[in-house]
Amino acid sequence: MSKKSLRDQAYEIIKNKIINCELVPGSPLIEKELMEEIRSSRTPIREALSKLEHENLVTIYPKRGIFVTNITIKDIIDIYTVREAVEPLAARLATPHIDLSQLDPYLQIYADPNRKFDLEEHIRTDREFHSIIANSTENLYLAQTLLKIYDQNSRIRIMSKLKVKARHNEARQEHYELIKAFMDRDVEKAEMIMKEHIANGKKTAMKIV
Repeated sequence: MSKKSLRDQAYEIIKNKIINCELVPGSPLIEKELMEEIRSSRTPIREALSKLEHENLVTIYPKRGIFVTNITIKDIIDIYTVREAVEPLAARLATPHIDLSQLDPYLQIYADPNRKFDLEEHIRTDREFHSIIANSTENLYLAQTLLKIYDQNSRIRIMSKLKVKARHNEARQEHYELIKAFMDRDVEKAEMIMKEHIANGKKTAMKIV
């Protein structure tokens, strides 16, 4: 296996552990332990950690160590400020282009008001749905920005243990209405629903914090 592929493998393993909060914010990362777990030499591990530092998932302190980046109230405010500004635009840009066949599984999921979600399924499905929208904007830079934000947003939701049943039901209905707007190719409605969806998500996140 080449050094590059080892780096990518290490990056994906460590990143997934951080996003899923198996490695909680503020926890130390020990290079030797990562080398043993991933079965890699030090160089690919360090390259992976450097990449994660650029994504603000890892903080490297010279002579002190490497830590999973903490989540603060300001982080939550900043993330939702960007989402409120950018995701309505993403919905507008995606509406004419989104592949409706990709939405079929989510239409079935969100059309059922009695469907029960556990926390992990809720977060995974939500992220997949929003990622489809981001990737349908036909704007690479916008999509890349949103996908990085979703990494941080997943951590926030897991760490806050977002188990507010009322919000789950609201989000399900908002996603359902958004899919219908996409199916109708209704740009204005998709943008409006997304704006309300992100604003409501921000309110819930701030209440829990």
